[in-house]
Amino acid sequence: SSGINAEYGVGVLYVGPGQSTEVKILRNTYGSARYVEFVKELGDMIWLRRCDQGTVYVGGLDTSGHDGDYAISWRDKTTQVIFHVATLMPQNETDPTSTNKKRHIGNNFVTIVYNDSGLPYHQGTIKGQCNQCDVTIVPQPNDMNLVYLSSHKDTKLSDLKPHSKLLVSNSSLACLVRHMAVNANHLCQVSNGLTTGAMVAYNCNWLERLKKIQSILSRSITPMSSPTPPRRETMF
Repeated sequence: SSGINAEYGVGVLYVGPGQSTEVKILRNTYGSARYVEFVKELGDMIWLRRCDQGTVYVGGLDTSGHDGDYAISWRDKTTQVIFHVATLMPQNETDPTSTNKKRHIGNNFVTIVYNDSGLPYHQGTIKGQCNQCDVTIVPQPNDMNLVYLSSHKDTKLSDLKPHSKLLVSNSSLACLVRHMAVNANHLCQVSNGLTTGAMVAYNCNWLERLKKIQSILSRSITPMSSPTPPRRETMF
């Protein structure tokens, strides 16, 4: 819609009991009951085959069924987020390493990791050129969760001091994690702009669109001189 000025894709992974490898994690097609409730509260479930891409940001997901039938989308007045949820994407037996899932999740700056493995989750387990931040959730007894943000060592974000782990209830989990993911995504975009030496670290969608419109206008419109008014004869 006309009010949206930021569109983000965020990966979502479920790490099952005892899992620690990329292939096993990506091949998951379901998670625990608590994980399912968390995903449902991240946003609205949309039917990809019927979504209007003019108003709904799908973040590269195929809308003919190749990437699954459903996805999770969230929006407010200025921001729209599509969650690339690995467990909502089909696991094709002809794709044993889940390359298609990784193609989407690996192209996001931020990944939400729901770690139900009972083991530490090592950043970089899911390899991707764009992944820079993980928001990790470790479920705890009594409907509580440990949540923390971590960044890759080879990015500018590694200069940030790591946040303390937060103890968060199930009822507040999705809202907090979504907020962390959106802010981390914005920070990654700013950081990338600084890394590439851009004059402006980050432009919102409105400003980028305005610049493109001005560029098109400058190429397509030839300045025209003002018409000379006709001479009027003066009678004396």
